[in-house]
Amino acid sequence: MVAGAASFSPRYEAPSYSNAYYYSDKNLYYSAGYGMPNCTAYAYGRAYEILGHEPNLCPYNAELWYGWNQSNGYYNYGQQPAIGAIACWSYPYGGGHVAVVEDIDSNGNLTLSNSAWSGIEFYLTYADASEATYNPGGSSWWNFQGYIYVYKEPGEGYTAETTQPKNYSTGTYVVDVDDTLNMRSGAGTGYSYVTSVKTGSKLNVTEIERGGSYTWGKTSYNGKNGWVALDYCEFISEEFQTEPATEAPTQAPTEAPTVAPTTAKATEPTEQTTTVPRQKPTKDPDLGPKFEPVTEPKEIKGSPGDVNADGKLSIEDVTIIQKELAGVANLSDEAHKWCDVDFNGVVNIADATKLQKVINEIYE
Repeated sequence: MVAGAASFSPRYEAPSYSNAYYYSDKNLYYSAGYGMPNCTAYAYGRAYEILGHEPNLCPYNAELWYGWNQSNGYYNYGQQPAIGAIACWSYPYGGGHVAVVEDIDSNGNLTLSNSAWSGIEFYLTYADASEATYNPGGSSWWNFQGYIYVYKEPGEGYTAETTQPKNYSTGTYVVDVDDTLNMRSGAGTGYSYVTSVKTGSKLNVTEIERGGSYTWGKTSYNGKNGWVALDYCEFISEEFQTEPATEAPTQAPTEAPTVAPTTAKATEPTEQTTTVPRQKPTKDPDLGPKFEPVTEPKEIKGSPGDVNADGKLSIEDVTIIQKELAGVANLSDEAHKWCDVDFNGVVNIADATKLQKVINEIYE
């Protein structure tokens, strides 16, 4: 692990469901029903977590983030990577992606944290120094737009000093997390899940092994054997307890809590299903002028969802709805009605979300 500025802690593991920066109405995207797995919901929550206060970031699709920030002037931006910066991409045929720079090593290589809409809750990507300024960890066909510097400028407040791993020994440990800690079949996050160990449980650790960014201990819990990350445990004694604790593990909550988090340690969440957006966020930032008005004609023949009247539903229609919400689409009253995908009489972020899911055959 490479040390950054004093107040910056890189995230290499998924946030727990009790982390309100990601799983509560603190998060603009969560409050709109557009939460994780989602790159925008994750990057928004990560920026909130890094800054400790609500970030001024785009409330719309990922491909709009970079231009929206440029137009509003909330944060500096550019092509050089920086710790805590948000990397932004657009796709050639619509859509985009955002990720967060967690680490830059002494050679300029990057580690970025991500989430994927209707896909993976949390994952890491990597880029060598040569990729850092043109496509840091993205797919080859993505268009890299640049970085939004929500935390530090390039080269500012960052020292590439290697932190030595803490020394661990066999003995008795107590699990110290918000809820549960995953036990795995081997010493590393790439090994299969075995069970969840409840916080406060005492474990007899008989072997120590380094794996990835963590130190792992071999142990048993409720009759199952496996490995846990000792970084999330407190050492108690070199002596083993007579009988390991057998508290029943708790299950991950089915709904994300809305209370603010304590100073939480990240643990790997179990799989979660996102909900369908019902309304746009209650607090919209002062959008102001952001984009050049698009040139869709005033009078066109379309239908609900087919806002550009080309006879098909596509990501271009989603983009027009997003621009209509931002006040820059210049649509006629009739075309505005075609943005109401769910026929509820209101055009909001839920219509863009549902149209995306229709295009991806998640909804009929």
